[in-house]
Amino acid sequence: MNDMNNNERGRITGMPGTETTVTLYPQRLTARMRNSIIRMIEARAITGGWSSQARRLAENIAEKFNIQCSVTNSYRGLRVVGVTESAAPLVSEVVHADWVAWLLDNPEYRTGYYRSQYEQTMRSLENLDQNFYCNLQCKDSGSKVIAILAEHTTQEMKDKSKAVADLLRGTEPINIVTF
Repeated sequence: MNDMNNNERGRITGMPGTETTVTLYPQRLTARMRNSIIRMIEARAITGGWSSQARRLAENIAEKFNIQCSVTNSYRGLRVVGVTESAAPLVSEVVHADWVAWLLDNPEYRTGYYRSQYEQTMRSLENLDQNFYCNLQCKDSGSKVIAILAEHTTQEMKDKSKAVADLLRGTEPINIVTF
């Protein structure tokens, strides 16, 4: 099986009647990557660029174990997942402050695309939507929103993310995806 190229592996996984399981061996990851994934899972905030292997593994692990994680792949925006009733007003304050600060520097954007993005974010927070994109202009705003979401989450979700992070600290293989 190891002497196959990627095309041959792809053909085998797509054959009728086959089932493929992707297994992660935490001890085979570099310390830097494993620690990065653990931090993302524990904070329930997935960060990194679109090509980041640690980010992609963290997303798959979070999906497998049903952990609600906010996702940011740039400092200008954040996918907000699992906003609570207590966190929504605090996040609204940060989003509003970010919008006002950005308008002071760029008054020409008072209307148009960025205005509609801001209004949509505020509506999503008002309605307590569980999955929406928040467009932010200041670098610090995203980390403030992530900190608020981490602080105002259920104890069950905190315990679940801690348990999954402990799995990554161990040596047992983790089945991520079966297709």
